Amino acid sequence: MPGDWRGACLGSQTEVREKISSVLAEVSWNDPSWGLFEGEGFSFEFNMGNEDPTTGFMIHVRGGGPAVSRLLDLAESTGWYLLDCSQGEWLHHCQEPDAGWIGFQTYRDKVMSQIQNRNEPNE
Repeated sequence: MPGDWRGACLGSQTEVREKISSVLAEVSWNDPSWGLFEGEGFSFEFNMGNEDPTTGFMIHVRGGGPAVSRLLDLAESTGWYLLDCSQGEWLHHCQEPDAGWIGFQTYRDKVMSQIQNRNEPNE
């Protein structure tokens, strides 16, 4: 994408939250700018920003499990394109949509293991 590219308007903040909740009914919008969804071993945090109407938002994915399939459901149901920042591609265009998620988990687990090993007392 060119550096000055902007996505099409997705709608008002309220409309975008409603579309997300129509697919992921369990999203908590206690803070309208930051939605929380707890999946099976993973979570999504929807950072809505301040722009209203909005052209996009960020989804922070944490944990493990079948997160990508739920993201693909969201994209298909809403007609939105989701950019996988780790692969630099639209998620539904990736040859292996789970590759970025698997790569993130592998990297995270390696870093956490290194931290844990540094904190263990020497015998």
